[in-house]
Amino acid sequence: MQHHFKPGYFGFRVIGILKLISGALALAVGIGLVRFLDHDPGPRAERVVIHLGLDPHNHLIHELISRLTGVDRAHLHAIRAGTYFYALLHLVEGIGLILGRDWAGYLVIVATSSLIPFEIYEIARRTTLLRVSLFVVNVGIVIYLIVTLRREHQARKASSPEPPAGVAGSGD
Repeated sequence: MQHHFKPGYFGFRVIGILKLISGALALAVGIGLVRFLDHDPGPRAERVVIHLGLDPHNHLIHELISRLTGVDRAHLHAIRAGTYFYALLHLVEGIGLILGRDWAGYLVIVATSSLIPFEIYEIARRTTLLRVSLFVVNVGIVIYLIVTLRREHQARKASSPEPPAGVAGSGD
C-alpha cells in the first residue's frame, strides 16, 4: 500500500528536486557523450578547444584530447549505459520523493548508502573539498531519510487500531 509523506516534509521535496536536477544533468551529459564521442572526437575536440581560445598544443589540453580519442567502443557503451542508468535512477528517485512515496525514500537510502564506501575510497585516495562535501551531503541525506521514514512508520503504527486479543498475528 502506498503512503504519502505528511505535507510538512519539506526536506523530501528538497532532496527530490536535487535528484531531479542531478538526473537531468546526467541525462544531458549522456546525450552530449553520444553526440560528441559517437563520431571521431579528435577533430571536434580540437575545434572546441580552438573556439574557446585555448591552445590545442598545451600539455593538459593535448592530454584531454588524447584521452577522448582513446576511448574504445566498449568503454564508450559502458560509460553511456552507466550515465543513462544514473540519470534514470535519480529522475525516478526525485519524482517519487516529490510525490511523497515511501518507496522513493527507501530507494534513495539503498542507492546512496551503497555508494558511500566508494566515496570514502575516493576521499582517501585524493581528498578534495568537493568530494568531502558530497560525502557529507550524502550521509546527511541518508540519515535524514532514515530518521524521517522511521518516524513516519511509528506514527502510522501508533494510529492504526490494535487487533483484538486472541486474533492470529496479535503477538500472543
